[in-house]
Order: sequence, then C-alpha cells, then structure tokens
Amino acid sequence: MKVSTQNLASNAQGLVGTFRRNMTRSGLLAQLLTLLLITCFGTVNAQAPLPHHEPFNYTAAASLQTQAGWTSLNSGDNIVVGSGSLSYAGLPASTFNKISFDGAGIDAAKAFTSQSVAGTTVYYSFLMNVTALGSLNTTGGYFTGLTDASTGFGATVWTRLDGAGYDIGFAPRTSAPTSWSSVRTLNTTVFVVVSYQLVSGTTNDIVKMWINPATGGTEPAATFSITNTGTDLTSVQRILVRQDNATNTPFIEMDEMRVGLTWADVTPVGGVPVVSGGSVSGTVGTLLSPVYQISATNGPTSYALANATTLPNGLTLNTT
Repeated sequence: MKVSTQNLASNAQGLVGTFRRNMTRSGLLAQLLTLLLITCFGTVNAQAPLPHHEPFNYTAAASLQTQAGWTSLNSGDNIVVGSGSLSYAGLPASTFNKISFDGAGIDAAKAFTSQSVAGTTVYYSFLMNVTALGSLNTTGGYFTGLTDASTGFGATVWTRLDGAGYDIGFAPRTSAPTSWSSVRTLNTTVFVVVSYQLVSGTTNDIVKMWINPATGGTEPAATFSITNTGTDLTSVQRILVRQDNATNTPFIEMDEMRVGLTWADVTPVGGVPVVSGGSVSGTVGTLLSPVYQISATNGPTSYALANATTLPNGLTLNTT
C-alpha cells in the first residue's frame, strides 16, 4: 500500500499557525519552532509553483526521493540520478542529469501548486528512453502519472512488451489502458506530453496524450483523448514516478520533466537543429507541423518541418 506523508506535513503547518497565533509576545520562539518544523518536513511540504521545470540538477548516483521537493511514497530500491541527459530536437537543449529505474521499489512524488477548479487543465511532459525490457510482460504497468493529495492517480503512462520493443499506453486512472501506441524501439528517446482536464460534474474528466509532438505553437490533435468513466480526481497536485515490479516496469530513463497549465508551458521551443548527411550540412526546416523523422549520418532525430522540400540533399524522410 502506498502511504502519503502529505497529511503529516499539513498537520505540521497547522501547528505552526496555531503556535504563531498564541505567541504574539514571543515571536522569537515562534520563529524557532517554524524553523524546526521546516527542517523536519520541508521536503514534504514544498510545492513547486507552476509552470515548473525539473532538469534533475542533482548529483549523479544520488537517490531522487532524497532531493529537495521530492518525497518517497513507499519502500524499496531507489530511483537513481544518472549522469548525462536525454534530448529531443525542438526542445531547448537538455542540461544536468536524468533519472533511471526499473522493477519494484520506491515511488517518488513532487508536489506543485494544487489545482482543483473545474475547467483547469494540468499538462506535464517528459523525455523517456527504455534501455532494456528486463522481464516486462504484455500486460505492463504504469510508471508515471499525476496524483491528488494522497494516492489517487490520474493520466497514467504505461509500457508493455511488444516483440523486441515496447508500446506506450495511456489511461485516465489506473485501470489497464485501452489506448496503446505502435511498437517503440529500445534506446530511442520519446517526447511525451499528457494533460488532465478537471471537468465540472463527476466521472467525466478528460485526459490526453501526445507522442513526439512538434513543440511550441498551438495545441495539436492528441494521439489519445479519453473521457474518464470512473471516479475523477478531486485535485491535481503531484507528479509521480513509479516502480511497480519486474514484469511491469522495464529499465527506463526520464529527463526534462515539466508541469504547467498551458501547452506552451510544457513544450517550449528550442533552437532550429542542424544535421549532416553525406557531404551536405545545414539548417533543416522550421519548427512547424508535421513532425518528420530524419535519418542522417549523425543519427536519426525528430524534427518539425514545413514540408519535405526543406530537406537538404543527402537526407531521407519518413513520416512518423
């Protein structure tokens, strides 16, 4: 069972408030108590303002759940900070480090400003790379999602075995997905964007997913759009990284995590990429839809091009 420490932190805040009200003549003592409680509960209590960018600026080999702003929701092996970054053409250049995990172990969550007003849409995005399948089965499991104040999970992202590769799945809550991507290959970075819309009423919140969308611009048609038919989340206030078990969680790297209230918050535009093919090199296209896969001598990368005619000679084009 996943156990949250959110209520413990809220109680600590209440104690601070009560103490302050009762100690109007002893401000110093109130300040000392506040400092003590922040020391004990600060990493649990902290809420990142939105929009928020998590580049994993932590020491390599550190445990994610021990870093400022992150908390552990259960026990087991660690989600580890790995050296180096994942990157995706069209996004700003990645910096600092990434995280990696697999199998069963600790789940880590990061709180942000709580959203509970009907009509609000929370977006999150990240880069992912499955480096090995391990014991992943054809049912799979979810490895990330949004949560409420405790352990209500929503807009969950899944992986499952598909031959020598894997599929990416998507679900409104934690029931097995009915929506899956085509097979993805190992050691290929994928850009994933997800949204959770709080809709007035019950059992009707809307979740969406985009796989390798063009960055910037207006929100495009989603890869998957699903209306929830079960219990909706009462709020959205944390992003979760989850280790389920050996058959549900392959070897995954994640990087460049973003949370915001608009499409633009989580799909910032980077510089126009430069690639080379044979003896030809140059700037390739503009950051517009649709997205094409370019195979060049320096490796295949996803770019957004106005049309195929913007390709220099020596590059090949395949739509994704």
